[in-house]
Amino acid sequence: MLKVLIWLCFFIVLIGFWKVLFKIHIHQHFQQYRKQQQEDLNKPSATSIGEILLAVDAPIEAVEEYEQQLFDDVCEIFFDQKRTERNLSQAMSVQEDVLRKMPAKTQTQIRKLDLSEWSIYWTFHDQSLEYYVGYYGIFYTHVDRFGDEHKFEMKDEHSHV
Repeated sequence: MLKVLIWLCFFIVLIGFWKVLFKIHIHQHFQQYRKQQQEDLNKPSATSIGEILLAVDAPIEAVEEYEQQLFDDVCEIFFDQKRTERNLSQAMSVQEDVLRKMPAKTQTQIRKLDLSEWSIYWTFHDQSLEYYVGYYGIFYTHVDRFGDEHKFEMKDEHSHV
């Protein structure tokens, strides 16, 4: 029985040693891969002056005009509603309510800031909508598909300092 326990302990130590060596090997391989990627990014693609440098463009995702229009329309409705939710606990419901109407690829996040301030931010390609609740009031900002910025403010009474 003692021999079995000794062999079992030896086997467990051997497996642990193998895992440590395997992790070191994987880490070294990953570092070499990262170094190679960095070198590929830093070296110019042309090998002589006569060659033309080719820029590798990231694939451009097609944006449908109706999706951009939909984002702007939802933002316009949002401005017309003049929402006044101030509690952070209501942020998730506001976020979901607006996101449900937006194009499918719209990204959103809730940011908690200092002094009990918070905001909800929606983005769709170059367009954005922000609902900001701060010490001085509630502010909306919308950048439409043409790059124009639209703002709305509801300032609190103590903001006239």
